[in-house]
Amino acid sequence: MFMNKLETKRQSLLEQMGEIDTMHRGRLSEEYRERHENGQTVRRGPYYKYQEWTDGRNKSRRVKADEVEVLREGIGGMDKFKELAADYIDTTVELTEQRHGEDTDSKKNSR
Repeated sequence: MFMNKLETKRQSLLEQMGEIDTMHRGRLSEEYRERHENGQTVRRGPYYKYQEWTDGRNKSRRVKADEVEVLREGIGGMDKFKELAADYIDTTVELTEQRHGEDTDSKKNSR
């Protein structure tokens, strides 16, 4: 019975992963610049920078404000996918161990 719950959970995780249709690697940061004008500090921004590891190097680029929401959604999609994938791995390992345990028990009882 316990294995059926694990198998159901695995299937649910796969379905959830399949529903994610937007992903971006990397991170998005928000920066502000301060300037002194007429004796006062003026804060400008936000300015956005998108960073991604590609081919062993950190590549970054400035991002226009109209791109920010799409990148945030994609980064969120990637984060959610990784979380679901880690849960899928844990569930599959647990299921494998349960199956292995059943195989061992049935071999012991067959004598």
